[in-house]
Amino acid sequence: MRPLRLSTAALSAAALLLTAASTTASAHGHDTTTHTPGTEFADGFETPVVPPPAPFTTHPGGQTAGPWAVGGHSVDVSSDRLWDAAEGSQSLDLNGTTSGSVSQQIPTHPLISYVVSFELAGNPAWAPALKTGELRVDGVPVKTFSFDVTGRGFRNMGYVRQTAVFTSPLKNSVTLTFASTSPGPGGPVIDDVRIRSCLLVLCPHVA
Repeated sequence: MRPLRLSTAALSAAALLLTAASTTASAHGHDTTTHTPGTEFADGFETPVVPPPAPFTTHPGGQTAGPWAVGGHSVDVSSDRLWDAAEGSQSLDLNGTTSGSVSQQIPTHPLISYVVSFELAGNPAWAPALKTGELRVDGVPVKTFSFDVTGRGFRNMGYVRQTAVFTSPLKNSVTLTFASTSPGPGGPVIDDVRIRSCLLVLCPHVA
């Protein structure tokens, strides 16, 4: 494998971004060690715990599900007593009785890009077979996603890793939202949400 070689311009751009980010953070009294490139956020929907023997817990819009604010109609936090999680023992169905969403304010660093990744499957118990949704940053869609549950089951969920990249504007947080665009009581299922930061010139290509 040939070693990665960055041009002088790319290295200069990276240095400028680091300098700008550090200056902005200092001006706002922020600890620059918390949001430097490589920092991760992770959430596998392990809280709140679904009380046994219940297979899932429905959270209506306007309430919370752990650190997430629920929007739309409702969402279900689902235990592995119902179906397999991608990570840990719980996952999130973005459709409770019908389509819902979850949002959380995420600390960001100005002029830094962020890679969001998550596991995607779908509730195989309900039509339609194609589950669809959106990942939004401050209300703006940055990725649409879909999952076909044909041939899938509770012990064969078929999770697929999804990724998206967004760049933080000149502020210190954004609102990250996962929203279903599917009707009915069974929607996209997400799990193992992770966010890591990267410099614009060093971010991986994301289709």
